[in-house]
Amino acid sequence: MKIALLTGGTSSEREIALQSAEEVRRALETDFEVMVFDLPKDLDRFIALRTEYACAVPVFHGRGGEDGQIQGFLESLHVPYLFSLVKAHAVGADKAMTKRIMAAHGVRTPNWLILGDKDVYEFQGPVVLKPQDGGSSLGVSLIHESETLAASLESAFKHASHVLVETLVTGREFTVGIVEEGGEARPLPVVEIRSKNTFFDYESKYDASLVEEICPAPIDTLLRDQLQEMALTAHTLIGARHLSRSDMIVDEQGEIWFLEINTIPGLTENSLLPKALRAEGLDLRELLREWIEQSL
Repeated sequence: MKIALLTGGTSSEREIALQSAEEVRRALETDFEVMVFDLPKDLDRFIALRTEYACAVPVFHGRGGEDGQIQGFLESLHVPYLFSLVKAHAVGADKAMTKRIMAAHGVRTPNWLILGDKDVYEFQGPVVLKPQDGGSSLGVSLIHESETLAASLESAFKHASHVLVETLVTGREFTVGIVEEGGEARPLPVVEIRSKNTFFDYESKYDASLVEEICPAPIDTLLRDQLQEMALTAHTLIGARHLSRSDMIVDEQGEIWFLEINTIPGLTENSLLPKALRAEGLDLRELLREWIEQSL
């Protein structure tokens, strides 16, 4: 069976997407004949050859690939594909929309507002600035003083047309992956993230010397179950499919705050979800094979 592995893209997370795709290619090639298409360079070639492939596996991070655009394109071509459908990607990429959905279902999430590049914001720190639909913590800043606000906003707007301003919650950082196995979504072991930088930024995510990622996290079973349940709730509420990963923080009072969900989380060898898969004794190759069979 021939599989089209689509990757690359034009977002600021392109290089990480290529690394994730390489790990996926290695996992797939034992069972399938895999052709990699680097978009947009290989777009015309993929369109011309699309009927030769039973299924597409889109491995993108960020705008254009993780926001429903490439998925909508594949649907227009009647090409089956892995991971979430259009709506779930679109919601998951929109941090504010995801937070609205979670809050509406009683999940605690930090207060926030959305700024356009023409909006005026009166600093009420400390806050976190995030590109509304960005990933890998690119353009994210922690602001404690108004003097640094303008430069940080300028950085964030380089990555998105709108910026999420979120009340800063401090505490222990955790992430929980969800995978579907046998048609059922199940949580993976909790990972605790201890960054040597001020937060788990882009540099920390891809430089192992700057972060300690502990899996399974050294927490009691009650907190573990609560974190896993919150990640499963996010996965279900946005309608994610096959896999996702949610980020949370636990403050000094022990309250859990939902931050965001990733509908195509990093899949590089050092990424968080593969680390949790290994801790659980699960094989990405076997999961991919199952998901492909389900998608046909």
